[in-house]
Amino acid sequence: MSSSANSSKPVGPAVAPVDTVTFEVASAALQSAAEEMGSVLKRSSYSPIIRDMDDFSCALFTAEGDLVAQADYIPAQLGAMSLVVKSILHRWEGRISDGDAYICNHPYQGAMHLPDVNIVTPIFVAGELMAWAGTAAHHIDVGGVNPGSEGPELGELYGEGVVIPPIRLSVAGVENDDLVALLTENFRDPLSTLSDLRAQRASCHLGAERVHELAALYGTPQLIEVMRRMLSSVETTIGRLLEGMPDGSGEAEGALDDDGRGGDPTRIHAHIEKHGARLSIDLSGCDPQTAGAMNIPWASARAALVYAVRSVIAPGVSANDGLLRVLDITAPEGTVVNPLPPAAVSIRHNSCQRLADTLIRAMHRIWPDLAVASSQVSFFSFNIGSTHPRTGIPSVMADVVGGGTGATRDGDGLDGVDTYMANVGVMPTEVVETNYNVRIRRTEFRPGSQGRGKYNGGLGLVREYEILEHPQHATFYAEQTDSRFAPSGAAGGGDALPTTITVIGPDGEVIDRPRKTSRVLQPGTVVRVESGGGGGYGDPGERPEELREWDTREGRIH
Repeated sequence: MSSSANSSKPVGPAVAPVDTVTFEVASAALQSAAEEMGSVLKRSSYSPIIRDMDDFSCALFTAEGDLVAQADYIPAQLGAMSLVVKSILHRWEGRISDGDAYICNHPYQGAMHLPDVNIVTPIFVAGELMAWAGTAAHHIDVGGVNPGSEGPELGELYGEGVVIPPIRLSVAGVENDDLVALLTENFRDPLSTLSDLRAQRASCHLGAERVHELAALYGTPQLIEVMRRMLSSVETTIGRLLEGMPDGSGEAEGALDDDGRGGDPTRIHAHIEKHGARLSIDLSGCDPQTAGAMNIPWASARAALVYAVRSVIAPGVSANDGLLRVLDITAPEGTVVNPLPPAAVSIRHNSCQRLADTLIRAMHRIWPDLAVASSQVSFFSFNIGSTHPRTGIPSVMADVVGGGTGATRDGDGLDGVDTYMANVGVMPTEVVETNYNVRIRRTEFRPGSQGRGKYNGGLGLVREYEILEHPQHATFYAEQTDSRFAPSGAAGGGDALPTTITVIGPDGEVIDRPRKTSRVLQPGTVVRVESGGGGGYGDPGERPEELREWDTREGRIH
């Protein structure tokens, strides 16, 4: 049934009575539904990057597109997905039907970079639109110049893959065969990509079922009021927390190693002011958009703001769009944090990590008692066009290697994790070697990579990939390869080591140590990444003796 022109407005009375107990139970049920959507997607997906590495998010939205409940898988997608829903509403107003499923990966129409594909479905009750269910998942390939659809050297969006504005994957419950045929002919591994898109759609279907059940249990007007209160509750909570903190201002800056093409470092700058219950964030000091693919589309920059504010001020508060209501944001168009099309954005996550770190350090200038050491933001990524070792069918592999988090006043940082806005697991060796003509020679912690302090930062990782059988086209890159921009310590703690990438030829000789590159690798070639650790916190001379003994016993210090 098609919606009316006003179908995006909530159904029922403007305000429905909802008591406190009902609100708490129903809001928890909506959050649980988002998490259950995540379980469905993880268990029914085809690609290791979703199934094994958890690079996806699931959420529920109001009829107007405001995010009310999201499963915390990837913080990089917090605060971003609602822009896609609003883009769908803008494009399709008056033509949205029950059973439709929308697809979008357009970075300039609400999405992030092209591999992060959004599938969103409307939820109708009694013929009226009352909510949305949505998923965002990283797909191993969506076309473009390089396998994996990323390339630091790319200058325009068009080279990064197929650009999909908000269109219908399914129409009134029937899959759009023409669109599927088009996508099939443009993706290097269509079986994986299409299977994952259908898993996302199934996840949305589960979310819709749960919303229907809650509407039947509590009443549609009451459930809509619960959603409204979920947003206002977060807004109120954040506002009260801010009111209880000292007013002030702070600024910080960081730098990307280059512009994606080996050029000069790219400046990331944040100025933050806190007055009463509001936080003003000014990003106008950031450099202009880059020549390469380091640019951050607005959806991703907004997600970084949400992540940083939530991390510093209210880590225990639910993630929804209510947080955005207390922020005043300045981010001029044409800068690296809000580029103009058709600027390339495929490596935007490395820049997001630097932005998150810079925002957090700026807030620490206002509230130094909350300061922590910086985590590594190198985010080494390895994409390669390979083949299945048993069938020989072409396939694309995408892996990510984390590093150390910064130490805090309470203890050491974490070893070998995906930091800040990322939460992706390293691909298991068994998965790599049974699906791709790639051998993992070693995966281990990197002793001595951490910043020293009263509490030390977490350790980085070492991972080696060996190319097997035939030449393979790879793209791999990292940030913080420049020691000037290594993870910094806090309160007298030391900085961590930078990240290093080494390419070793089949003859065992070092070919080079690139920062970011796309190239064909010959069989026998080894790519080694040594990721940075986290910064240290406090005076190293004050490190407790039992921790010093542990460092020595476990071989953590060179």
